[in-house]
Amino acid sequence: MTLESGAPLVVSVIVVNYNSGEHLAACLAALCASLPEPGQEILVVDNASTDESLPLAESRAATLPSHPIKFLKNPVNRGYAGGVNTALPHTRAPYVAALNPDMFVSPDWLAPLVAFLEAHPDAGAVNPLILLRHGDGRINAAGQDIHVTGLGFNRQLGQRRARAGAAPVRVSGVQGGAVVVRKALLEQMGGWDESGFLYHEDVELSWLLHLMGCHLYCVPQSVVQHDYHLTMYPEKLFLLERNRLAMIVTYLETASRLCLTPFLLFTELLMWGYCLLRGREFLQAKAASYQWVIQQWPALRERRAFIRSLRQCTDWQVLTQLRWGYVWGQFLTLGKEHGESRRQPAGGMPVNLGESG
Repeated sequence: MTLESGAPLVVSVIVVNYNSGEHLAACLAALCASLPEPGQEILVVDNASTDESLPLAESRAATLPSHPIKFLKNPVNRGYAGGVNTALPHTRAPYVAALNPDMFVSPDWLAPLVAFLEAHPDAGAVNPLILLRHGDGRINAAGQDIHVTGLGFNRQLGQRRARAGAAPVRVSGVQGGAVVVRKALLEQMGGWDESGFLYHEDVELSWLLHLMGCHLYCVPQSVVQHDYHLTMYPEKLFLLERNRLAMIVTYLETASRLCLTPFLLFTELLMWGYCLLRGREFLQAKAASYQWVIQQWPALRERRAFIRSLRQCTDWQVLTQLRWGYVWGQFLTLGKEHGESRRQPAGGMPVNLGESG
């Protein structure tokens, strides 16, 4: 699909920034080089960064040709989904593309995604093929593999580019770092749920879109690169686990959770075993995830009632589209990590495990 000059606005691209250093400016430069006028608009949301990434990007943006960029600034860090929600009222296009600042898009990356959504009204969201920026052409994610217990795995992580093929493929989940979603769906769900602050929001979005009767796809004709390394650290595990547990109690009916009890218990054992392997801080993070869910119980009950109002599919219809086996290779990679993560953000995460609420 070619978006010619004079065509109506089609896609609103939202880049969410938090202390991304040089990445944001490089992301915007690649983005502007890839977008034809006037089919798309670019919005950058800064989540109260404390580094120089925003002024650097604003300075570089003034020199970029043809594409004005709208900068929005949050007074506090609202997380990735919250950043998208900040920009959502300012978007004017029927499709919303959300991007991490460490994503680097290829020329004409949006056209195949928009064309697929236009041709498939059952598709709620689509991923490009995400390649590792420094991975010799290997895959970061061709969508996600979402497990029935709420774990999310990068689909085909580390495999060669050819493994993804060329044809669009239906996936159980979308990878949120580079995703295009129908704006009407985001508005219908009241925006992207930001209650989890960070991590797992793409699994939650995927699950909700399934419940709303939508299908999810990866379109390998569209390619972006990601500066990514699979890693784990205590704050990240805390956020992932609390948000996963919150989703399970919110999105699954009681009878479904009872039926899944053996799988849920086995996943808990796996996670506790992993935390035991990694040490005291990980064990504390896992325990804090339970505390957070208990503290949030009234809000989760309200969220559950809202989800029921959006539901178009039964739990079983959703579960049959998810993965029932574990992606052991990614577990093993994380299990081999030792010491401080190489990818832990400078200054740590804005999360205090001593104040899990």
